[in-house]
Amino acid sequence: MKSYNLLSFLLWSVTSMGVECFQTPHSSHYRSDTFQWALESHREASLSRCRRISIAGVSVSPQGFWAFLRIPGQGYWPIQITHNPQDSDSSTSPESLTLLQLISGVDMAGAVLPPDILAKLVVLHAESQPTALRSQDILKLLELPEGVDNYSETNQWQRSRVNLPQVTLDELTLHPLRLDVTVKGLGPLSFSPSESHLKQVCWSYDEASREFISLALALRYKAPIIVQEELPSKPMEKVEDQFPMYSTVETLQKTSKRVTKNIERGFEIHKLSGALRLAIEKGDTAAAAKIQNVLDELESMDDLPTLEEDKSKLDEME
Repeated sequence: MKSYNLLSFLLWSVTSMGVECFQTPHSSHYRSDTFQWALESHREASLSRCRRISIAGVSVSPQGFWAFLRIPGQGYWPIQITHNPQDSDSSTSPESLTLLQLISGVDMAGAVLPPDILAKLVVLHAESQPTALRSQDILKLLELPEGVDNYSETNQWQRSRVNLPQVTLDELTLHPLRLDVTVKGLGPLSFSPSESHLKQVCWSYDEASREFISLALALRYKAPIIVQEELPSKPMEKVEDQFPMYSTVETLQKTSKRVTKNIERGFEIHKLSGALRLAIEKGDTAAAAKIQNVLDELESMDDLPTLEEDKSKLDEME
């Protein structure tokens, strides 16, 4: 029993301090193997609690805009992204539109999610934790305006002139929020942004802003999303019952591709229409016929100039 209590104490000490490697004085082979087995078992149990989840779909509702995360082997976890009544019937708030764009592969990098938001969070973390890993190296990269000692003291105009470090997101952990990033030239860094820092970088902060920023950053950098605890989830039947406007990510992406394809086709039709008019004006009937054939393949040509519409002009050319 004493050996077991000693082993438990050592195991608790190692895991509590976050020590990666622990060496004990020479002891019996049995005790060494037992300790290693217990340590590995504890690590495996900890890893088993970490789950990689993904965004499965979104929905508008009278309460606002929601995202649904798929938890393997468990169900779907609803996260409220906005409390905006604008999102009751359709996605119209800046946050919901930004998230839909990111899901569709479009990053506008607008005021709601500026391109440097992650770098700002890293710098604010470094200033608030000056003794933490890489904090001093990060702060050395900044070129602050004269008379300003901290980035957090700068105004919006001054911040726009500060060269921030280049940062990418490698992994995002939800509840509690943790960002695993890589700072160019310095290496990896893991930190949890505070609420005050999130408020400083948010366009408009409310109780759902943390969730919006988390998912938006994960989508922007295509970073895996991890959870380390059991989360309340729903089966898909209840999701569709409570959120009748629910749409899957696959549906949104297919719709986006169709829209993008139609836009590209529209540009191509516009360009070919101009070429057709030019060919007709120049009297190049062969080129006009070829362009007409291509346009016919794209769509119906109802609103486009055709050889038939310009028959009189072609007759004059002949």
